[in-house]
Amino acid sequence: MNNTTQLNYNNIKTIISLNKHLISLKDVNEIFKYLSSYLKEDFNIYQFSVKINNDLIFMNCKENEKLSNEDFIIKLNQEDQLTISIFYFDEEFNVINDGIDLIKTIFNILSQTIYNKYLEYKLKKITLIDTLTGLYNRQYLDQYLRSALPLSRREDKKIGFLKIGIDHFKAVIDEFDYLIGDKVVVELAKTLEEDVRTSDIIARVESDEFLVILHNIVDEENAIMVAEKIINHFKDLKVIVNDRTKQTLMKTLCVGIAIYPDDAERVDEIFRSSDIALYEAKNKGRSTYFKFQKESDTIDLF
Repeated sequence: MNNTTQLNYNNIKTIISLNKHLISLKDVNEIFKYLSSYLKEDFNIYQFSVKINNDLIFMNCKENEKLSNEDFIIKLNQEDQLTISIFYFDEEFNVINDGIDLIKTIFNILSQTIYNKYLEYKLKKITLIDTLTGLYNRQYLDQYLRSALPLSRREDKKIGFLKIGIDHFKAVIDEFDYLIGDKVVVELAKTLEEDVRTSDIIARVESDEFLVILHNIVDEENAIMVAEKIINHFKDLKVIVNDRTKQTLMKTLCVGIAIYPDDAERVDEIFRSSDIALYEAKNKGRSTYFKFQKESDTIDLF
């Protein structure tokens, strides 16, 4: 495309074709990956960001005090707006400025497609995220494991599963209320995020139960070390239950451990094995863990 501000027939054809392609892409990330290549090739724009309201949905530029920027806003509806920021060095201004009007026109035409993909992303995120803790939920795990397990099998790697449950959680609800119960759950979620690697997965699967997925472990000892770390960290936490009196509550947890593919090979088997291991851990007492054993597979969880 010729970098001209005039919207001619060829430009219109190109924009329509571009919009059709963006609609065919799976999600908002793919859209901006493609747009990055397009802006770089056709307009020599290497760095830009995109916001919808205050939500930064794309940014491929690094902080640099020497960078200038050109911002333009597109109203999507009465409440929402799209903000495009193009970053450049001053010596690049003439090149950028030659095509800026055409770029604005392009984004105006593409804005509804971008907005629709953004809404799809937000809706999907809502259905896969636990609203209380901000962690993944059980639905996400079901989808994730169906691709993660075959990949781990092909690469001959083990995965550790830690099923985590708060000891006597119902007693917290009975003695205080659900708001205090939520505080305890949120504190546990924070503990888990601090105690595992960013590459591992944490999900809230029940009201007071979480599942941690430990990727690429050597053996069960790796999983046991993480379980002990979580147990010891959580039992030292103090949850404030009364802001006026500063009354605090201290809780403990148990962990059930299962290893893929040693203890289970299918998603349903993993959930069952880790459930059984957690049940056994709680039978042992507070602040303890139990590694799933094949012979315990006949236990009656009900």
